[in-house]
Amino acid sequence: KTLIFEGFLFVILSMEKIIIKDIRLVGFHGLYDYEKKDGVDLGFDIELFFHNQINNDSDNIDQTVNYVDVIDTVKRINSSNSFNLIETLCNNLINEIVELYKPLKTTVRIRKFKLPIDTPLSFIEVEMTKENDV
Repeated sequence: KTLIFEGFLFVILSMEKIIIKDIRLVGFHGLYDYEKKDGVDLGFDIELFFHNQINNDSDNIDQTVNYVDVIDTVKRINSSNSFNLIETLCNNLINEIVELYKPLKTTVRIRKFKLPIDTPLSFIEVEMTKENDV
């Protein structure tokens, strides 16, 4: 849809969104040897925005984005390497998701629950968002 308002042309996209919340995995990431040896508890959120890719009137899994495949991608990237920083893990993950699923926009959040500090807190979180050219 397009709209012309006061001489400006606006393109209006309907957007669809897949949200996968709190995938819990152990990752062997961190600056310290024990984190890479014993692993750390991580939580992942993935948000994928699409235009006419998941609105599936046919009720056919082959004609949409299968969220199980997205979860498998998170698991594969998490276990494929040992990173010093979850920022690096997040960057690798978002790039792979954009390449594989071609969303208009993607947000990836990774939470690390146990930190090597003596300060009470629930978790730290890294968030990255990437938009594709429309």
